[in-house]
Amino acid sequence: MLAHDAIVAARFDESEARFKPRVGPEDVRLLAVLNALGPLEGLRVLDLGCGKGRFAAHLRDRGAEVIGLDLSAAMLGRACGLDRVRASARRLPFADSTFGAVVAIEVLEHVGAVEPVLDEARRVLSPGGRLAVVDKNLGALDARRPWLPSAVVKRVDERRGLWMYPAGGPVRERWFWPGALQRRLRRDFAEVRVEFLLRPEEATRRVFRSIPSARLMTLWSARVPDAVRADGRS
Repeated sequence: MLAHDAIVAARFDESEARFKPRVGPEDVRLLAVLNALGPLEGLRVLDLGCGKGRFAAHLRDRGAEVIGLDLSAAMLGRACGLDRVRASARRLPFADSTFGAVVAIEVLEHVGAVEPVLDEARRVLSPGGRLAVVDKNLGALDARRPWLPSAVVKRVDERRGLWMYPAGGPVRERWFWPGALQRRLRRDFAEVRVEFLLRPEEATRRVFRSIPSARLMTLWSARVPDAVRADGRS
């Protein structure tokens, strides 16, 4: 997977200027993560794929101690005021049970195989720690043309060269069936929940207001089970 990571890092280095340095306080992804994590004061948080630190800044402003991790040196170079590490999400340079929360916002779509990333997130989380993943729903409809599946529009646009990675290359952005990722998380986590986020561009369409599973952006949240004592009690 070293070649995969190198391609991802290179693409983000080349495209760094495309990414905004901040998000507004009403961003639906941010609000979903804040709700999933709960109180942040004094919480140690790992922001996987932090990029320019645009979500980490909001977590830090609410009292969290945030460390950002990313493959892209160019993106990390713009993450001002954030403790940051350049590394792969598949091999986290942290000890077991280091963090009270791990967030991954539109990151899993870039990692290829998600298994090692989820295993590592679980490893570095403390008992009772929380995981918040925001990514794209493979079953969503397109916001502008809701009679079309978003995945079909994505495939066409990839062939037109409008996505992050060249069509036919070894790396593609991967989207997820909400139930499938939820079942995977249940192997190692408790309280696994799925929430479909209503973006402003979807809110004007009745189908997205009425059918949450038609929405593109999705939150998967989970908690590490509490430590079990020798007598079997948590």
